[in-house]
Amino acid sequence: MRRLIACAVIGTYLSMLAFGLFSHALGYKSTDHVGMYFLIWDMYCGWCGHEVRHHIIAEGESGQYYEVTPPPWGEFVPFGSAERHNYDGSASFTGTIAAHILEHTDHEPIAQLLLVEEAWSKKYNLPDSIYLSRYEEPKEKRTYFRPRLLMSPDGTIRERNLDWTGWLSNQAVVDNPRLQKNMLGQPFLMSDTFASPVTIQRANHETPQD
Repeated sequence: MRRLIACAVIGTYLSMLAFGLFSHALGYKSTDHVGMYFLIWDMYCGWCGHEVRHHIIAEGESGQYYEVTPPPWGEFVPFGSAERHNYDGSASFTGTIAAHILEHTDHEPIAQLLLVEEAWSKKYNLPDSIYLSRYEEPKEKRTYFRPRLLMSPDGTIRERNLDWTGWLSNQAVVDNPRLQKNMLGQPFLMSDTFASPVTIQRANHETPQD
């Protein structure tokens, strides 16, 4: 009996490890449930040298833009100063969050949703005294904004772009004379949908008055 129990435990353990490896390698259901965190390989938990914040923007049919987050009933802040939706680094649940907020608020018909990513170097989070003792340059924070997702009003993803660190990695690879030479004559598609500036109105989730 003990041998059967031992074999069952070992078999279950090895099966979970195999499924975790398969899920992580192929991206199969790797973010579908919080329990997947214990099965997939995530040694450094996505740490990077940049601080990132997510801004979910709704575009109404009138052309007015609304800031969807934080929601009107208040945001849960589990650690530090970042709201909960910022911990979804892969933007897997952004559509669900936005659709839930829109479902429980009053607003004009929504044409589309945007996820705009704000990023800056974590060195600018240092107190002034520590920053000045470490760096010779003045503390002038540089913030970068990039469109991450384009979604339908129900949260379905229509277009997905690289996050800030992914884009930097891509630029580092592309910034290679040999690779640039190999790329000449190869077809590619460029999208500049968000080139024009927009005006963001703080979301009170009410239909704008003409």
